Amino acid sequence: MSAPAHSTPLYDVIGLGFGPANVAIAGAIVEKWAGSQATPSSHAPLQQVLFIEKQPEFRWHPGMLLPNSRMQISFLKDLATLRSPQSPFTFLSYLHSQDRLLNFINRGSFTPTRKEYSDYLAWAAAAVQERGIQVRFGEEVIGLNRCDDGTVEVRSRNLETGEEFSRRSRNIIISPGGTPKLPPALAAVAPHPRVIHSAYYLSAVDKFFASIPQNGEPLRIAVIGAGQSSTEVLLDLHSRLNSMSVTGGRKHQLDMIFRRGSLKPSDDTPFSNEIFDPATTDMWFNLPSKRERQAVLREYNPTNYSVVNMRTIDSLYEVMYHQKLLDSIKARTGREEESDRTRITLSPYTSIYSAEVVPAAAAEESAAENIRLTLHNIHTRAVAAKTYDAVFCGTGYDRDAWMRLLASSNLADEFGIKSSSIELVPATEPDTEPTPEPTHTVEQRATLPPHQLFADVVGDDAGALSPVSSRSTEGFLTPPTPATPQSQHSKLAAENQASRVKISRTYRLLSPRTAAADASGKATSEPRVYLQGCTQATHGLSESLLSILGVRAGLVVDELCEA
Repeated sequence: MSAPAHSTPLYDVIGLGFGPANVAIAGAIVEKWAGSQATPSSHAPLQQVLFIEKQPEFRWHPGMLLPNSRMQISFLKDLATLRSPQSPFTFLSYLHSQDRLLNFINRGSFTPTRKEYSDYLAWAAAAVQERGIQVRFGEEVIGLNRCDDGTVEVRSRNLETGEEFSRRSRNIIISPGGTPKLPPALAAVAPHPRVIHSAYYLSAVDKFFASIPQNGEPLRIAVIGAGQSSTEVLLDLHSRLNSMSVTGGRKHQLDMIFRRGSLKPSDDTPFSNEIFDPATTDMWFNLPSKRERQAVLREYNPTNYSVVNMRTIDSLYEVMYHQKLLDSIKARTGREEESDRTRITLSPYTSIYSAEVVPAAAAEESAAENIRLTLHNIHTRAVAAKTYDAVFCGTGYDRDAWMRLLASSNLADEFGIKSSSIELVPATEPDTEPTPEPTHTVEQRATLPPHQLFADVVGDDAGALSPVSSRSTEGFLTPPTPATPQSQHSKLAAENQASRVKISRTYRLLSPRTAAADASGKATSEPRVYLQGCTQATHGLSESLLSILGVRAGLVVDELCEA
């Protein structure tokens, strides 16, 4: 630890990131200010509050604000309504301020478009700043340091000027958001202008089409993934390609590549949706072990992961049905429809084994670099290579940046962190957890083939093939090799064993000393570090979503004000 620099500005709260989660925190703090002003004898809590945001302005998924794309949740699950319906930061307050409340009611739907919800979030971000919340945009947090006086020094850098800043606070709220994730083979060739994650879709797709020669040559594009983002990207690309002429009766090719057998509908039925209720978070947090929490996660994965809204599925099926109709008309009459310029192909049960950049000189009928994918059918084991003008990935996000930030600071000692891999554990769980039993009995395991035996030990995905280097050999004829042997997996796991860190129901990381003090009811002078949006392992499926932002923010702010 180091002595505090008393010239360093001191804040009551510093929030890292200013996305929806921390905007909700800011709104809850502003409401506390308003409540304390109604009581003259009390002082406003948390008077100096600062949020540090890497983006130059407030942004929420700008790459996926596609025309008419809708939210998947009710507008009532906004930044504040579930906590405080009278809050000035509700979606209804936003509509009223924009003179659109009656129009929204007449619209007859509880789900706003994604564009409108993005505007609501930006409106709320501006509203809390107008009421005294400080935000420094365009700054990246580069380090944390625990000081001797119990505060945490937050160091950041202005991304435009390079100027560095140092500020202190006893309360830190980390809301890191998600980092776009690519399949391993494609990550090895990234960054590349023709390997594009859906997070950057709108800006990147315009640049891509602007770079394509308008010479009538058909384009071949891959879309990776089978979730909502992938399907929306596929439909948007289909619309764009159909507006581009091709010569010689050829067609643009759109391949959707995914590991599952088909696109699966999201389960948004009323009873299943209760998994996102605040009361369910209590249930999830108090389950007795990691094994039980993972079982519930597996059961309810269809509510959120690798699934598609039924409206979107219906739209895609209609497009593909129309494609078959035109094929039938052409086969019978020989007549080609001018509007039919794009062919969609779904490639289920397919994984990406490797990827490589094809230099301009080797690219077929193109002056630009292309991307060659070596594809592997999970069931037939067939291997094929296809070259694409671009690859778009709707493959989700990683939410582990906060782990590296803590592991690289002296707060790591505070929380017993020994590596950048951290396993969060509910404060109510014992320090040790029994080893999970194998799925099969000893007698059954004796008769299992090796790949099934391995899966019994390390999980269902163990039999999948491991990606190789992104640079495949010319010809790609060598078949994929099996996954890493169990002994090597065990060795790698031992070298990078996750540090177990306890977290409270109110999202506060607990050091061993803090946990002991909380159990005895004693107060401590330790700095308080809270996590937002990255605690699914302990608090449930809703943690990376918008469903309980208002309630969650209230829990954190109430605890901060009690100190």
